[in-house]
Amino acid sequence: MSVVIGSRGLYEKEADPLSRSGAMTDRISGRRSSIGSGVSDTVYAASDGRSSRPLAILNSMLDTLSPALARAAKYVLENPEKVVRYSLKEWSAFAKAGEASIVRLCHVAGTAGVSEFRIRVAQELALRDAAENAVSQQEPGYLDRMAEGCAHSIMDTVAAVDRAVLERVSQSLATKIRIDIFGSGVSGIIAELFSYRLLRAGLNAHAIRDPTLAHEVANGLGSQAAAVGISESGATLETVEFLKGARANGALTVAITCNVRSALARQADAVVPIAKLRLPGYGGTIATVPRAVLIAEAIAHFATQPRLRPSGQE
Repeated sequence: MSVVIGSRGLYEKEADPLSRSGAMTDRISGRRSSIGSGVSDTVYAASDGRSSRPLAILNSMLDTLSPALARAAKYVLENPEKVVRYSLKEWSAFAKAGEASIVRLCHVAGTAGVSEFRIRVAQELALRDAAENAVSQQEPGYLDRMAEGCAHSIMDTVAAVDRAVLERVSQSLATKIRIDIFGSGVSGIIAELFSYRLLRAGLNAHAIRDPTLAHEVANGLGSQAAAVGISESGATLETVEFLKGARANGALTVAITCNVRSALARQADAVVPIAKLRLPGYGGTIATVPRAVLIAEAIAHFATQPRLRPSGQE
């Protein structure tokens, strides 16, 4: 799968290096990436019945869910230990999803309802912890597994990205007088890394961690600015709203996500795909960072290269 470029018409100007590029593809293209999309064949896999591994099921289905269900699922995957203790009302409030959506999500995960879902998640967490404790008895094996997972995420991302299109995206960013970058949770850490790398490359890039400030900044951006939203799932509400506001005000919008069919992708002029981890990480992991660092380095590199000549010129 290549970098996906939107069709909003922002790139109709010849001065923009993304204009009329034959290398662009439709943002929603009908092709789906198989990179990193399968559920791991470790203890997390749902091979022995749908209801026995709800976290693994949700992890594998995240890019097929509606925005409301995806938000609820994302919260579960990032905070499974909390969800098993929450009431339906608390889960709804923290996930920013309606109670009806959460009940539907429990059914999608193969359970009869919220109560059974909590029980199954607790069981899956216990199995996961037991497996990790067993692996930790052999520390070299654990380190090898993590190193392999990080390496695969980088190489899978390389395979997903069309270099020519990424170069055009990068050089388009380089024409902007301001680049604001937002992400939540670990994606916020990635946003800060992006900001640092682009600043060192000479671009006026700024990371925003506060969602209220992100909303205010997005509403003040214009055609000479760019907004970059980072979300692995593409379902984080604050990040979606950040790009939506920036786009409404004429800014160039770029999404960095695993899910090119997500709510975030629909608000972006350009979608840069990153590969899913082959090993599911439920809450707290920062193993997702290396592949994003690769994209940050690539954008910084391409943004500082000589600009591409318009098509047809020598």
